[in-house]
Amino acid sequence: MEVHHHAHHGGKKNWKSYVWEFLMLFLAVFCGFLAEWRLEHMIENHREEEYIHSIVEDIQADIVQTDKLVIEISSRISKTDSLLAALSSGDIQQNSNKAYQYWLTTVGFPDFVQNDRTIQQLKSSGALRIIRNKAVSDKIMEYDQVVRLLSVTQENMNTIAANNSLFNQVFDFIQLNKTSAQPVPLPEKGKTLLNEAYANRFFWKINLTGLRQRLTVLHEKGKDIAGFIKKEYGLK
Repeated sequence: MEVHHHAHHGGKKNWKSYVWEFLMLFLAVFCGFLAEWRLEHMIENHREEEYIHSIVEDIQADIVQTDKLVIEISSRISKTDSLLAALSSGDIQQNSNKAYQYWLTTVGFPDFVQNDRTIQQLKSSGALRIIRNKAVSDKIMEYDQVVRLLSVTQENMNTIAANNSLFNQVFDFIQLNKTSAQPVPLPEKGKTLLNEAYANRFFWKINLTGLRQRLTVLHEKGKDIAGFIKKEYGLK
């Protein structure tokens, strides 16, 4: 019995087959790229929204803080006026009690501490590029610049406030802390430093007034920028 073997003829692929396979491969890669790009785009959009909400919350917290600080510093300016009046009064050398009490209330000042959790993260991680709205990004940097100017003012004032040598020399601390009912005269050293003490507190008032002005500017800038960001991103 004869067995006949049938030859299998493998058909050769023509150029259309190669083109079709290439197109299918290209479409698969391209669709994968599009899916990855869309996912990344959605993630960045979500991150941008989170950053925007967070930066608005930070600025609003700053607004509340600056409002309180302006009131507090205005009170200190008023007390400094009372101190200046006491230092220039006719009976200051025989009765230093009132001037001493006023001076105690004008030592130092309340610091502004920025709520900078978001802006520092944006700057340190390079995530500022995620804020695609350039006008908003510029506003955020503008706000940060105003805060930095305020920080410089506070640093200079803290250096001045740390020096209490004049205060310590003008008054008789021992007698003043013993009694508040009986008039306590200025010591001889205090009498010679009276004019210097007045000048010291006069320039301190100027510093406080300047600080209040910077805080007021920051307060208004914060309200303006927070409102602008809300409008640009449709936030309530």
